[in-house]
Amino acid sequence: MKDAIRKEMIKKRDEHYKQKGHRLCLAIMDRFLRLPEFEKAGCVLLYASKGSEVHTSDIIRSALSLGKKVVLPVTNLEKHELELYQIGSIEELVPGAFGIPEPPRAERKRVSPQEIELAVIPGISFDMRGYRIGYGKGYYDKLLPQIKGKKVGLAYEIQIMDKIPNEAHDIAVDIIVTEERVIRCNKDFRVVVLASGRGSDFQSIIDGIKSGKVHASVVGLITDNPNAYAIKRAQEAGIPYFVIPHSSREELDRGILEKLDELSPDLVVLAGYMKIIKSKELLSKYAGRIINIHPSLLPKYPGMNAQKAAFEAGEKISGYTIHFVDETLDGGKIIYQEKVDISDCKSAEEVAAKILEREHVGLPMIVEKFARGEIKPEDMFSR
Repeated sequence: MKDAIRKEMIKKRDEHYKQKGHRLCLAIMDRFLRLPEFEKAGCVLLYASKGSEVHTSDIIRSALSLGKKVVLPVTNLEKHELELYQIGSIEELVPGAFGIPEPPRAERKRVSPQEIELAVIPGISFDMRGYRIGYGKGYYDKLLPQIKGKKVGLAYEIQIMDKIPNEAHDIAVDIIVTEERVIRCNKDFRVVVLASGRGSDFQSIIDGIKSGKVHASVVGLITDNPNAYAIKRAQEAGIPYFVIPHSSREELDRGILEKLDELSPDLVVLAGYMKIIKSKELLSKYAGRIINIHPSLLPKYPGMNAQKAAFEAGEKISGYTIHFVDETLDGGKIIYQEKVDISDCKSAEEVAAKILEREHVGLPMIVEKFARGEIKPEDMFSR
């Protein structure tokens, strides 16, 4: 499968480069040179580009002009491994294995992989998790485990895939820079879901992760209801679940806060959680990281039975809202809304079902935007 992707992507990349490669390379270089990780790194591993790859020659020159220790690989064909050597000028490079320019071998300029603070890794294709398809020779696969610094891929936007087949030994890059964006690969973006009932919205997130549309991990389900069907969904997906025993709302909030602190989530999703969180400590500590999905176009019909209220009011259009959670009742800053035509619904139950169907599309999409960094916690406080 990887061979087929490799051949197809090289063909696409070659054609893409013929059309507008130079301009895109400049945009990618500009984004890369602005990375905080590049600015801080004293020792940088780069590679000499070839053919339709994103050009690295000007990046190498810029890194040298900034006084960084610039290192490039040399292919050792006998040992089937890469050796690393420092260069002082791009003019030092000579033709090497596979037609790739390399530094001359000089033992005094040999660099240990452990010295590398930032490594730029070639690839034919990358996915949002940072996994890559290389050229199939395996040289970087042997080198990457030895490098502890951040790893960066340079790619045209057309080289980005939703999901690349990966194996347990594969090492992903941390950042991908394209002409359009900087992708911070969230291999471990952690989501905790709170649910009280059926958990169908919870299931939509699970399904999104399984399909590769959501690049995150659900690290726990928290519920106030020991009989919630959401627990069965968690069990089937192999997700840890936690029922919070409580005799008061304060005790429930305290238990949730303790469990969240243990799970350390990047995002908390209230997906059919039927209690109001009142703990100021919890809301403050996780401000901007708790979102809720509500079945109406807020500010209309907050609280319980929103679908019934919309139906009885004779609404022709309703929908759902995803919003940040604050101390108000369904009053946090709106992140996303989708309108749903309910004019043909004959009952409140039909309204609820029609809106729920669209929730299952919208909620995973928003979780993915958080995982990609397109929506950030600080957005809760921006105008």
